[in-house]
Amino acid sequence: MSAPSAHDVCVIGGGVTGAGIARDLSLRGLSVLLLEKGDWGAGTTGSSSWMIHGGPRYLEFDWNTTRLSTQDAGYIVSIARNLVYRVVFIVPVLPHDKNNIERVETAMEVYDRFQPLKKAHPHIRLTAEEARQAEPGLSADVIGAVTVEEWGVDPHRLVFANVQDAIAHGARALNHTRVVGLLRDGGKVIGVRYRGSDGTMSEARARVVVNATGPWAPEISRMAGAEVRLRPAKGIHIVYPHRISNFSIFAESIDGRDLLLVSHAGFTLLGTTDDDFYGNLDSMEVLEDEVEYLLQAFERVFPSIRNYRPVRTTTGVRPTLFKWRPYEDQLSRRYEVIDHAPDGAEGLVTIAGGKLSMYRLMAEQTSDMVCRKLGHQAPCVTATRPLPGNESDIEPAAELGRRSGITALAAMKLQTRHGSNAGAVLKDSRSGRMICRCEPITEAELVHAARHEQVHTLADAFRRVGLAAGPCAGAACVLRAAGVIGGELGWSASQRFDAVREFVRGAWLGRAPILGHSGWAQEELAIGALRGLSN
Repeated sequence: MSAPSAHDVCVIGGGVTGAGIARDLSLRGLSVLLLEKGDWGAGTTGSSSWMIHGGPRYLEFDWNTTRLSTQDAGYIVSIARNLVYRVVFIVPVLPHDKNNIERVETAMEVYDRFQPLKKAHPHIRLTAEEARQAEPGLSADVIGAVTVEEWGVDPHRLVFANVQDAIAHGARALNHTRVVGLLRDGGKVIGVRYRGSDGTMSEARARVVVNATGPWAPEISRMAGAEVRLRPAKGIHIVYPHRISNFSIFAESIDGRDLLLVSHAGFTLLGTTDDDFYGNLDSMEVLEDEVEYLLQAFERVFPSIRNYRPVRTTTGVRPTLFKWRPYEDQLSRRYEVIDHAPDGAEGLVTIAGGKLSMYRLMAEQTSDMVCRKLGHQAPCVTATRPLPGNESDIEPAAELGRRSGITALAAMKLQTRHGSNAGAVLKDSRSGRMICRCEPITEAELVHAARHEQVHTLADAFRRVGLAAGPCAGAACVLRAAGVIGGELGWSASQRFDAVREFVRGAWLGRAPILGHSGWAQEELAIGALRGLSN
């Protein structure tokens, strides 16, 4: 076991909240260690709908969460301009819906009061004809619609931008590092014991340990003999590798729950389910009946939905605070910062609940409690301080593309990940060489990710730069990417093929539930090609 390190604070959990806490505390001048058992944003954060939104459906039973979400979303939009983009929804109304057009518009009129907080526009009411003109894929049965504007975001890059800024201000951040125990001195938590990616066991002393592990929070708190009660809710998304509609669309499921089809820049998410989950958080499968539940709901308002071929599914668990009786989708998205001193675990703080769109506020309030416990006086600056890549204006993508020898689309994609730092990423002789045609990623960006962004596996590269996120689902690019990353990390030829096999196996659970005839054909082709090359 290596010698223990010492820090003011150890943050466990590298989702968006944990990364936000590490950034906040580092900016306040504290020494921070951030530990994540997988990769940054690989858990609940990455399995979201890729939005920072206020949540108009919470207006009925959780007004304050809507207010806080829209307010914090406004801050995020300001500090992460390169990562966010507008997402406009159409909310269609069909005969016999639980809410008629008047009730839907009334709800949007209330929501409009919050929209200025997140720099979004008010709703517009559409006739049936106007709605179908804007979105020809809508059902002929639609009798009216309203619009609502939200913000889209790449959650993986949002997490890493927070990690990156924390590191820039002195934090130490380790992914693929699992906490296996808490260090105790009587009734006080004084640090953590963890296993690194190479299997080495280490210890780190800390004056305060923050449990920001989302749905895993009860597991970490039990290490100190404390209890955190959650009611985890499983959600799945179906992923299409392109836009299948002009606008994003609300729909109502067979049991009356609200579902979303979210049209992002180059892909579409259809989701999400919301079901109590009692299984293993580290081993979740998407079931075929969950996929059917989503498709059934959307073919009612978007009849051609089954004509489009999805590329994969995703699944994650929301760390919802415990409450008996309400249906899962009616549970509050409020959060709680818990000081475990009354539980006999002085020095341990847990942040539980909440949602992505108010991660910054959750991080601020958790950091406030940590600073009070340490007697450290320093203000929070994360609401106004830009995240990396937003310190200066971003040049036009076409100009960056011409200067670097890449297409304007590849330059634009690069800028959405790196903002004003995109040009520096391309300062490599391989800047004009592309890894994949369907998802424009340059070799230079992949090299940068391996050198500077803690990419240790192909799955890490998927989250950091979108490797294999396009229509080929990796069939045309993972082998080449393994060569580039392996060249940086010193992989042998056999290690490169092992990395590809591991990536393909890891993606299988998400792909199997949605593979139709053409999908199975592509899968067999890709696996046959990989086997042939490896032999």
